[in-house]
Amino acid sequence: MFAQLGDHIFQGLKTPSSYSDNEAVKYGQIPRVNDKPAIQPTGAELKEIQLSIVYSADFCEPTTEIEALKKSMRDFEVLTYINGEGQIIGKYVITSVDTTTQRCSATGRVELATVNINLLESPGGEDPAPAGQALTSQQPATEPPAKPVPSPAADITNDIAEAKTKVSGIKKTVAKIKNKTTDLKSGVREVRQLATDAQGLYASAKTKVEATKKIAQRASKLPTSLGEALKYAENLANLDNVADISVLEMNATQLSESADKVTTHAAPAAGFAGTKEAGN
Repeated sequence: MFAQLGDHIFQGLKTPSSYSDNEAVKYGQIPRVNDKPAIQPTGAELKEIQLSIVYSADFCEPTTEIEALKKSMRDFEVLTYINGEGQIIGKYVITSVDTTTQRCSATGRVELATVNINLLESPGGEDPAPAGQALTSQQPATEPPAKPVPSPAADITNDIAEAKTKVSGIKKTVAKIKNKTTDLKSGVREVRQLATDAQGLYASAKTKVEATKKIAQRASKLPTSLGEALKYAENLANLDNVADISVLEMNATQLSESADKVTTHAAPAAGFAGTKEAGN
């Protein structure tokens, strides 16, 4: 899920990491003689939304993102909320930004933080046009970690992240075919190329995992899930003359679910990259 607010789209591992909302209506009470009051609806309460977002230095500059949110709040900015399917939910203002810093570098740079944000509906007026980008700080911060540790785990997670981007492209292409904005033949060619790219990246990651015994011990499920993802990517890479969109959609869904599994299983390997033992 992605939530776009003005110039910001809050993005964590699956952003936001948690979401809740509160919707209510109002009733007036009309006194009655020798009886309980009658009630009459008088309107709806303003809707409230709570988001919990994880910012990591692996993807952005957490301090920059947090300051951008606080500036929007201080400027009383009315922002557009858009869900992951592109549907405009409404206009909202940020009423509070609560930050919990979870990890800092030796120099004090924030590397991991969780931000809890409260939004309040702002009805009335014209709907603002959706705008913005994924993150204010698109590139990871240039300041290196206090003690960079070389490890094959970083290469593995880079391969997996790039492969995930290819898989996302496959799903977008399938959606374009279903919406008839791309014809089936050219869409299949595009899917085939993206799947070939994903196949190569997963194969590269699998080779690195199998060649690094210590990482494999900390990510015991990763070789199996990589093999599964590799199989689904190979299926898509070899597709030819597909006549039924459901076949393409089924294969794309299988690869997408497998990509999520690979990403989860890769987490222990990525964590091992930051330890002293990984540098030996």
